[in-house]
Amino acid sequence: MRPTIAFISYPRLTKYFLELNPKIPENVNLEIMDLVLEEALEKALLLEQQGAADVFIASGGNAKLLSGQLASQLVEIKITGFDLLQALKSVARFSRRAAIVTCMQRFSAIEEIKQVLALDVVEISYEHPEEVDIILEKLGRKGIVDIVGGSLVVERAEEKGMRGHLIYSEEGITYALETAAQLAISERTHAEHTQAMQAIFDFAHSGILVVNQDNIITMLNDNASKITQIPKDQALGHPFSTFSPKTKLSTVLTTGKPAVDQVERIGIRDVLVNWAPLIVKNKIIGAVGTFQSIGAVQASEKKIRINLHLKGLLAKNKLDDILGESQALQRAKDQAQLYAASQSNVLILGASGTGKELFAQGIHNASPRNNGPFVAVNCAALPENLLESELFGYEEGAFTGARKGGKTGLFELAHGGSIFLDEIGELPLALQARLLRVLEEKEVMRLGGESIIPVDIRVIAATNRDLRQLVQEGNFREDLFYRLNVLVLKLPTLQEGKEDIPILLSHFLNEMGFGPEPAFLETLLCNPQFKDYNWPGNIRELRNFAERLTTLYSLAKNVDELVSLSLVEGAPQPNNDHERILTVLEEVGGNKTKAAERLGISRTTLWRRLKEIDM
Repeated sequence: MRPTIAFISYPRLTKYFLELNPKIPENVNLEIMDLVLEEALEKALLLEQQGAADVFIASGGNAKLLSGQLASQLVEIKITGFDLLQALKSVARFSRRAAIVTCMQRFSAIEEIKQVLALDVVEISYEHPEEVDIILEKLGRKGIVDIVGGSLVVERAEEKGMRGHLIYSEEGITYALETAAQLAISERTHAEHTQAMQAIFDFAHSGILVVNQDNIITMLNDNASKITQIPKDQALGHPFSTFSPKTKLSTVLTTGKPAVDQVERIGIRDVLVNWAPLIVKNKIIGAVGTFQSIGAVQASEKKIRINLHLKGLLAKNKLDDILGESQALQRAKDQAQLYAASQSNVLILGASGTGKELFAQGIHNASPRNNGPFVAVNCAALPENLLESELFGYEEGAFTGARKGGKTGLFELAHGGSIFLDEIGELPLALQARLLRVLEEKEVMRLGGESIIPVDIRVIAATNRDLRQLVQEGNFREDLFYRLNVLVLKLPTLQEGKEDIPILLSHFLNEMGFGPEPAFLETLLCNPQFKDYNWPGNIRELRNFAERLTTLYSLAKNVDELVSLSLVEGAPQPNNDHERILTVLEEVGGNKTKAAERLGISRTTLWRRLKEIDM
């Protein structure tokens, strides 16, 4: 909305203004009102009260009266020596005698102008408009008929048959209009800024409190009073230390340095407060504090965690949730607990199905980052170009099909938390270079972007591959390997922790609602085929076995038959499987990607099977 200039004028001045037709600035509204003195004052005060005018323009007596009554800015149309000279030159065309009649104004340059123009000029000043008619009548009796003055004087003179010469010039009026426009825009901008700041102050969710350099409370919003339970009238004008003896505020006022995330007691409430100094021209003039109750902060954190959970960015499992009592597993859990306290990268090594992501989630939840996001990504599950856009994000228009507005990458989403890079050994070399930069510089750049985005993340990587061997083969960067190989956690296979099988199997069966009798479970565990099985798929395969067992239970006559059915159904047949892989590899000329596609398995699984064959 454009600011408004109220021009309090006289009819004669308005006529002259319209004849001049000055250019009115496009970014303001101009309202012209022909009013005199008391009427002008009454109207101006009403406009000011209604907020209908930002700046006023007036001249002569109107200007003198309004200047002492309005709080708003007033621009007076000034009369300069040049204006006076122009008016008297107009007189000189008709007569050698004239009178200058103005409201409480004298001109120091009048004598010089009189001499230059060779005029006989009388200068008269009045205080009240009632004096104008008397002055003009006296001048008429003296034979002076050329009258120079403001619009009121000129109007009255012309009514009496005299010649009126308006003292205002086009330059003076234009200058007043331009000045008023600049002031109006400035006033409106200042008013809008003040209103915005007041709205922020009044409606901010946090409590806001301001003190001067002497620690005296000068301002506080309603929420500050509500949170602290201290009424405004009891707080304003009193030292803040009265309500919070152990506050950090005195240090802020002394050093000029802010104090953030301070837990302080204000009144009867514990709050989380941030103090910032107010510094003007290198001098500390006070400080402002923003604070929330501890309960509100805890509620917000809970809400954030709920939102992260809804977005799938929450680690669900803790280290205590990992079942098993074997020495090998307990050692891994103890090691993971120690790693959690560190900020260094973690590399989890373990065969497929040993619970690498469970341990990654557990480490995250036991770390100081547990309130931040946990982002998991399988590096072998996506093609290289798609994996890059998922990890680093992209800007709008970065490539054909890019989402409007771009997309936030997984590294950005993990800011303040942890990112779990599963199957890190399958990461393409080009992306390995970009990952190395993230680890070294703690910053990312989106695809198609030009700006650097800082990220605060902890990387937890996992693999079932031998990364040292991949480095020797040229399939994994040596510098990235050493960046990741800081805290190494090796997970035991189920074969190495066979004593955990009864606990895990019982848990899986109960989880599936099977709830076996102790005698059944004991018979099952004593079955020779079950006891001798080496569980190449580890815990994941044991869970699959439990699921098949509950499904096939009604078909078997006894436990031995049930075990045979459940193991044979899903058990790998190494020799046949290996022979099939070798045959397909030969058919596709050794191309592992094509071989994996033809076999209906992932490249990761193919690599693992080839490792078993020692290829």
